Amino acid sequence: MNGKSLNRIAFSLASTSLGLCIAVHRLKNHQAHRPPYVDEQAAAPPDAANDALEQVQRELKACRQQCRFGDAALRAISDAVVIIDLQGRITLLNPVAAHLTGWTESESMDRPLGDVVRFVDEQGNGIDPLSPDSSWHFTMLRRRDGHVVLVDGSVSSIVDDMRLALGSVITFRNVTAAKRLTDELTHQAHHDPLTGLPNRRAFESRLRRAVMSAKEQACRHALLYFDLDHFKPVNDTAGHAAGDELLRQLAKLLRSQLREGDALARLGGDEFAILLEDATTEQATYVAEKVRRGIANYQFEWQGEIFRIGASIGQLEFADGKLSAYELLYRADEMCYLAKSRGRDRVVAFSRERDRAGPLPKAVSALRSNRSRIRRPRTPARPT
Repeated sequence: MNGKSLNRIAFSLASTSLGLCIAVHRLKNHQAHRPPYVDEQAAAPPDAANDALEQVQRELKACRQQCRFGDAALRAISDAVVIIDLQGRITLLNPVAAHLTGWTESESMDRPLGDVVRFVDEQGNGIDPLSPDSSWHFTMLRRRDGHVVLVDGSVSSIVDDMRLALGSVITFRNVTAAKRLTDELTHQAHHDPLTGLPNRRAFESRLRRAVMSAKEQACRHALLYFDLDHFKPVNDTAGHAAGDELLRQLAKLLRSQLREGDALARLGGDEFAILLEDATTEQATYVAEKVRRGIANYQFEWQGEIFRIGASIGQLEFADGKLSAYELLYRADEMCYLAKSRGRDRVVAFSRERDRAGPLPKAVSALRSNRSRIRRPRTPARPT
């Protein structure tokens, strides 16, 4: 239920309470001004008085029915609802609000809002939801027992037909589980489920940001793109379970060899990439060799059998932002294939190959016409 619907319910309750008070006042006023008993003839009320009394009784009955209906509606709402008067004191707390705050309805009546409903930020500082400058769409609620839950809420003013303020209604709901699910789905969308490393989508996004920083701030970055050598025999000999475990162990090994800010990703299969931000050519070369040696020296044991693998690494530096993220991956992938064509277990840097004379080997040149690993960006359709 949205804030406008809750506002209408709150206004209906306020109006009902006001109508009930008027009806009761009229009934008492009528009884107070009845003439004293003299005799039956004098005591008999005139028809006009009877009609007025019946009218008051009907209004009183209607007000009571509206009160019961409004109370039942607030109890049926799945959101927490708190209504306060102009002095900021609680006049109504529905069962959901009582459950979330840890205060009973009777205990909360006529208490200041901040005593019962305590919103806090990430640092634990209190938030006043009634403040004009307050921004608490998603915030935390500290319960009476000290536990904190994440809530999503809003505040609406209650006004009468004359646009006079009567109070405010605060609504909120517990979104802790929903936020956790959203975070999990977001993590799954950007991470490889096997290794827990960022996936291709996340890495390409990070690489695009690096290209922008190179273009706008002349930052120097490096890209390493590599395949595992002799990985297929592990799958063929020991099975895919062994291959999966090897990838998991390698992910931990690689992560331990990089700086905290370096981006390591599994792009798919046995393909990995590393983005080294703010790195010189010498630093990139050092890291590439460190990664190559770490993989080459790693011994993977599975059911008593030892497997050794390697890595063919393509290295590419960029500092001007002239190449797109796709083009950088394309060229780094070419260097990776060139490393494989020269015997595997080695690093091939684009900067050094660019200065060499002669064409690239056929195995690498073939990539230009038949790419299966690097996805080309879609070409936008031309307007007709």
